[in-house]
Formats: sequence, C-alpha cells, structure tokens
Amino acid sequence: MKLYATGLLGACMVIILGATKADAQVNVANLKNKPHFYEGYSDTYTKNQLAPILTPGKVFYVSVNGKDKNKGTKKSPFKTIEAARNAIRILKASTGLPKGGIHVVLFNGTYRINKSIIFTDEDSGTKESPIVYQGLEQGKVVLTGGLEINTEQLKTVSEKALINRLHDKAKGHVMSIDLSNEGVSSYLKGDGKYGQIAMDGHMLQLAQWPNRGYNHIGKIVEEGPTTRWLKPGESAMPYTKENPTGGKFTFKESLSPKVLSEFKRTGDMRAQGYFHNDWYFQDEPVGKIDDNIVQLLHHMRYGIVDKIKTVPRRVRLLNVLAELDEPGEWYFDTSEERLYVWPIEGFNTKSSSLTVIGESEESIDKNLELLLESTKPPKIQALISLENTAFLTFRDFVLENTGELAFSISGGQYNLLAGSVIRNGLGKGVSIRGGQYNGISGCDFYDLYSAFNIDGGNLVSLEWSYNFATNNNIHHCRLRGYGVIGLSGVGIYFAHNLIHDMNGAVSYKTVNLLMEYNEFYNVGYEMGDFNVAYCGAQWYTMNNVLRYNFVHHLIEPGGHPITGFRNDDNGAGMKVYGNVFYRSGRGSCIFHGFLNDFQNNISMDSSIMWWTLKKPITPEGIQERWDGLSQFGTDLPKGDKGDYIYIMEQVIGKEGWKKGAWKEQFPELEAAIDKNPWAQTFCTVADNYAFDINKPIYIHGGSGTVEGLESKKVGEFKDLPSDEIFEYPQRIDMDAFKDVKSLNFSFKDEFKPMKGFKTIPFGEIGLKKDSFRTQVPNKEDYRSKVYDHFKNDKGGNYNAEVVNGRYPKPSYSN
Repeated sequence: MKLYATGLLGACMVIILGATKADAQVNVANLKNKPHFYEGYSDTYTKNQLAPILTPGKVFYVSVNGKDKNKGTKKSPFKTIEAARNAIRILKASTGLPKGGIHVVLFNGTYRINKSIIFTDEDSGTKESPIVYQGLEQGKVVLTGGLEINTEQLKTVSEKALINRLHDKAKGHVMSIDLSNEGVSSYLKGDGKYGQIAMDGHMLQLAQWPNRGYNHIGKIVEEGPTTRWLKPGESAMPYTKENPTGGKFTFKESLSPKVLSEFKRTGDMRAQGYFHNDWYFQDEPVGKIDDNIVQLLHHMRYGIVDKIKTVPRRVRLLNVLAELDEPGEWYFDTSEERLYVWPIEGFNTKSSSLTVIGESEESIDKNLELLLESTKPPKIQALISLENTAFLTFRDFVLENTGELAFSISGGQYNLLAGSVIRNGLGKGVSIRGGQYNGISGCDFYDLYSAFNIDGGNLVSLEWSYNFATNNNIHHCRLRGYGVIGLSGVGIYFAHNLIHDMNGAVSYKTVNLLMEYNEFYNVGYEMGDFNVAYCGAQWYTMNNVLRYNFVHHLIEPGGHPITGFRNDDNGAGMKVYGNVFYRSGRGSCIFHGFLNDFQNNISMDSSIMWWTLKKPITPEGIQERWDGLSQFGTDLPKGDKGDYIYIMEQVIGKEGWKKGAWKEQFPELEAAIDKNPWAQTFCTVADNYAFDINKPIYIHGGSGTVEGLESKKVGEFKDLPSDEIFEYPQRIDMDAFKDVKSLNFSFKDEFKPMKGFKTIPFGEIGLKKDSFRTQVPNKEDYRSKVYDHFKNDKGGNYNAEVVNGRYPKPSYSN
C-alpha cells in the first residue's frame, strides 16, 4: 500500500507563495486531498509479525551443572545449547516435531560460549510446531563470550617503576596482573585494536584524557594531508611510524609530562574527536608528540581545520596509562603484556569476574582467509547465528562479552530475539540480514559499539521483508554519528523503541519504512549537524513514514545544528507526520529534496520548525545541476556522494524508476526527476502546530558545505517551488497539554484541535508492557527527571564544562 497519494502531482495541490509570513498562510480549499496517512496502515503492516509461541509438545532442559550425555529432562539436563539443538535434530529425523513445537529451557546460571553456536535450516520449526530457546528467568541466564581472567592474581601496583607511570590519583588503587602466559595479546593487540574489558557485568573504560568529553585544540600547526578530494588515480601521502606525515596541533590544556614520556616508551595512543566537522568523529593514530606538539601518523579525510568559529575543535587522547585516574578505567601494556585496572565498587578478587572482550588472532586469520577466497566480505561469527532458519525464537537471555557481533539472523523467516539484554560488546549487538518477519522485540542494548542493523526485502521488485525492531531500550552505545541503528531494504518496521543517552541513533536507506511510537532524548549531545533519524543523498528512498514519535532534549553543543529528523543532501521520500518535538536542538526537521512532507506535527521550544536550503528552481539553475554530474568520474570518483543517478541505478537497475514495480508503485519519482529533482518538488509543509519557535520555516541562503552553513544568507518564500504547499504553523499554547513538567504532551480533554489536525496518540509512544517486556519504566517519573535535569541548559553556546556535564555516567557508577 502506498501512502503517498498520486493526486499530489496534480494541479489541485497548488498554493501561491509570497515573501512574507502573512502571505504564506493561505487558506487551501482542498485540504481533504492532502496525502494524510490511512487509518489501517499500521495494522496492515504488522499483522502476522511475530512467530507463534504455543504450548510445547516437548521440553528439553539445559543447566550449567548438566551433562551433554544426559537425556535433557528437568532432572537430567543437558549442559550446552548445542546438545539440545542436536537432540531436536534427532527427534525431527525420527518422529518429526510434536504439535505445539519444542521449548528448550535454560536454568539460571552463566554459560560460557567459546565458539559460535550455529543453527541452520535443519533446526527450523514450523508455524504449527515452533521452536523456542528460553531462559528460565529474565536476567538470570547469561550467555557469555570473552576470555576470563583469574582475578585472584590481581595485585595492587607496588613496584616503584610501575607506580611512577601512574597518575597521582591512581596510586594505591590500581591493580595489575601479568598476562604474558594467557594469550591475551591476541585480543588486546594495540594500535587502535584495544579490545574491551568487562568487570562484574559492566563495561569498563579504556584510560583516556579527559575521562568525559574532550580537550581542545589550541593551535593548528599544520592541517595535514587529506583524502576527501582526491581525484581518480591519486593516492594519499605515504607515511611510516618513523616518519609520520599527518597534521600537527597543540592542546589548550596542559599535557602531563608523564603522557609525553609514556608515548616515547609505547608509541601507541589515539587522538579522537572532531578535527574538522562537528558531524565527523575521527579516531586517528598519533605519530609523534614533541614539545607539546601532537602530530598524527598519517593523512585524514578532511584535515585539521578550524572553520566553525562558534565551537573549538575538540580532541581527546585514548589509551593513556598516565591518565588512568578513576574507578572503572583500565590499560593494557602490549610490550609487557600487563593489564592495569582500577576496580569498580564491590569488586572482590575471590568472587568478581574480569573478562577480556575482543577478537582473537585465530578468528581474524580465519576471516582473512575467507576474504582472500571470495570477493564478498568475510562473515563475522556471532555468539549465536541463525542461518536460513524458520519459526525459531530466542528469549529471556543476557548476551554479554561478545566480539564483533552477539546475535545474527541471516535469511529465513519468523526468527526472533526477544526479552533479552545484549551488553558489553566489542562491536554490534544484533544483525538481521534478509528473510521475512525476522525481528528483535523487548530487548535492552547498551555498552556496545552499535546496537543492531536490519536489512531485508528486494529493492528491485519492491518485495517487502516485514523485518522489525519493536519495544527495545537502546542507550550508551559508543559509535558517534549515524549507524548505532542501521535500517536498509524494503518494508522495515521500527516501533515503540526508546533511544537515549548516546551520540548516535538511526540511519536508514529504505523504501516503505514505518518508524512510529519511538522516543528519543539526550542524543547527540557532543556533536553538531546530527539527527536522531537520518537519511540522505538517495533518490530511491520512497515512502519512509516517520509518525507518532516523541523527540525531546537534543541539547546541541553549538556550531552546526542538531535537529530531529532529516533527509540530507537532496534526499527524497521522507513523510514526517504526527510527531511531537520538544527542545529538539535547533529544530524539528530538515529536508531540501523532493517528495518530502512535514504535516500534523507539534514543534516546541526551539529555533526552527522546518529547515531547508535555497535550491535551483529556474530552468537555467536546474540544467546547471544536471550538467554538474559530469564531475563524477573526472574530478570526483564515480559513485561519490552526489552522483545521484549512478548511485540509484546501482540499487534499482538501469532507469529502474521508469519500469516494473517502481513505475507502478511510485510514478511520482519519475515525475519529480523529470520536473526538478534539485529542489523541494512535490513537497508539503502544512497543518502543524508550534510554540516558541523563532523561525518556523527557515530557508538557508548558503550551501550545505561547512562554509555554507556558517553563511548568514537567508532565502525567501519565492525561492521555494511556487506550485507546492508550504504553510506556517498555527500557534499552540502550553496550557493545551496535560502536564509539560512531566513531558505529557497529550491534549487536555477540553482542547479542540484546528480543522484538519489529527490528534496524536501521545500516550502510546515509548516502551510498552508485553509478554517480552514485563516491566517498563514509569514515563512520568523518568521524563520529569529529564525535564528537571535540562531545564536550565539552553544549549547552542559552547561551554566545555556544561557540555561535559551532559554525559551520562557509566553503568557502574550509578
């Protein structure tokens, strides 16, 4: 079903735009023809989404105290999941699956998994006989990877030579252990591949300077060589460790002499942060530190450049033993193979756990062999992998201390991970690739690099995948920027998720995405030019519906703006409907490409409701942009960002938008490309409410480059396409809502919305209680705390102390 009405292309959707606010508020007689969304859309989308869970015809049991030679009964349980899996295979081959299927129940305990557990199509259930692997109690059944360290061998550092390397605060607190005989160096390799350490279920922090946030570049000595604008055939500047060639800078803050001497000893530190753009987090090796001048090892994408005058360039040093100065920090000396750690509260050498998390050299070598044998990238081995399985559910587990991936679903149908905690990972939590009706529901993701990716469907035939992520709590992931949650393909469902307290969120390259009833807050607090749901630079991304979401407290550091939702770089096909934006950074929504809508939303307490760019609308300007595509393959590589037609054809085929399913389902795409794909063609901004919004519709007169965003040029309404609908919002007062201080933006019963405005089902937004998530946080309670925490933090004017105060504390310090 297509939400976007083809009637939008007709002359009936015309509004005459003037240059003033008064002129812009034109009454449109045919409001009923606007492309609002159908009542039954969500139900149609999600029906038959979950694999059935029935009363099983057979139950097997697993216990940490069991034996794989046992029968798998409650009194005689197996020891491993593999034994239960193999027993089901034997049963299927002999008598077949019983009616109601099979449950495998794991008794409480910690199960160490030393190699990936793989399920294939022979491990599948059916609709009538599904298979469920389930923990006995939520939070009590732990599946753990990693390398366990004997904590009884940890000793407080007492040798004078070692003490002299430590921060003064650390003396008497930091413990150490010689791991030269434990094979740990294959997990903690150094040179940027530092791995992770977990203690008693908490991810620890690698020693760094400063502990939270960043220090600041004082002087840029040399910008350094760059790679962003290399022409085809050009190579980056060469370098060696003995002869670093990267950019040079000094810190405003004073470097400790211990840091200088440590680098001379180890030669292994990283400089991380925002060297050029506020939206581009970089992790760069340090090549030299001399006379307080830090030189990077090699070239960077953009170089070290201070073009944003309102925010200083922000950098920290990572992997610095001399800055191990608080509980929960650690450091591994690769030359001596010695681990240093300041234990967290409650640590006990006899009962606590200490786990090294990473990828061993053995697994890396295996992946390299696979890569050499194939043109495809090597498959990352997850703790648990489902490959072309069906009707298989895993629920009520804690998956922790994993390498590059914790849980994988590849192909198949009706596979589900539910009611589980995925934490303490070197890389990603879950990957879903292909198949149909595969999903994640009721899970918690934290202390990972990224949470999950979901892919599926066919971008040529437009076959839907119905893969999904629902009712998940996602926070404290380390990735900065887009991709903590990655969605791609056709027919993805993303709903009732809570995303908070981190610097990355959702990026999507999808068709027919439905993103609804999600809540986002305290996301992107250290970044600029960032958004909690981001798509961009694609013309094929049709009918991505972002509705009934709550976006609040995006407190930007300054510089480039943070906003709620964005379709960037002339991207197409975003439908933003019925969302609530409160203190959502600089504004609610950004788009400046075609076939995008912003309707029936409420925006409060920010500068801008809708931000767009002045784009070419004259025949000469449109032709100039078409002519500009000739730079790809000459001045820029073919397929680089902005090579729109080429990029789209790589995905949907040669002129794919003119034929087959694409022409049938999205004729408006061809019409927009034929008319003007470089501006806000076939866009609608209408039927919105606003309170305390400075510039409801802001037309930026500069470009989208770093320099352009600093421009003070402002466009006018006459710079927008004259035959589309762009209306100023109606004012709404805060007394229209039930309780602002607890962020309850449901309308009061006596409030009467303006004509054409559909009441937003605000009470349904966020996590909900169901069979997988049996406990949910009290919305009034945590939202009130968020309101109080940020009520005096206005954002937008950079202050290092204020910005660093926005960082959530590590889980072990709460």
